[in-house]
Formats: sequence, structure tokens, C-alpha cells
Amino acid sequence: MRTNPTVTRKTPEQLYGEPIDFRGLRHAPINEQGVVYLFGMVSRELGFSIEALQQGFPDCEGKYLYDDKKNLWAKARIEFEYKASAFKEHGHDSSQCDFVVCWINDWPDCPVDVIELKSEILKLPHK
Repeated sequence: MRTNPTVTRKTPEQLYGEPIDFRGLRHAPINEQGVVYLFGMVSRELGFSIEALQQGFPDCEGKYLYDDKKNLWAKARIEFEYKASAFKEHGHDSSQCDFVVCWINDWPDCPVDVIELKSEILKLPHK
């Protein structure tokens, strides 16, 4: 979709991501808070159990299903970012984090496991 050049370009009060219509979430995240909300909606289906959320690094502590055959769980230190590369830009220590949960994985060589929600929700029921 192209921008209409005849429209006056004042700053809108609210911006929205692309339409996704995923379980009541009409638009894709456009910031870290949207990523946190969406992860909360699907974390269990992605094999996570959340213990705590905080404002400091890492953002979230929980457990993930390490071995579903033996039902073994492991500690998960999670950092939320809109784009995975923000992890590096913020100077986070990869040895103190197990997963980066993001909307867009723009860092293919990230030293931490990346969960890109944009692709993960395509595998889940939308309703």
C-alpha cells in the first residue's frame, strides 16, 4: 500500500503494525511492549512456563520444555526486543540470557537462541 501524497503529514496520535488478526490482536507489534503481550498469549504453546517479569535485564524468568518425551524443563532467562539486533545495541551480556523473543529476527548470528514471533504465530491456530 502506498502513502497518499495529498494527505497532510501531521504526526498521528497512534501508529499500528500490519494487520494480523491473531486471537483478538488486530495488529502486529511495533515495539517491545507488543512483543511481551503477544508472547504472553502464546508462551505456553511455545513450551514456556513463566515465573517472573521485571524491568531489568533479563526481562523474564521462566522454564522451557527441554525434553518433551521425558517431560524435563530447564531454566529460561528471556529478553524481549522488537528486533533481535536491539539485544546487541543495548549491550546485553549473552551469557546472562537464554532466549531473545522478538517480532523480527534481523540478527542471524545472534549468540542467544532467538524466537521470532512473526514466524511462530503462523504455526499456531489464529482463533
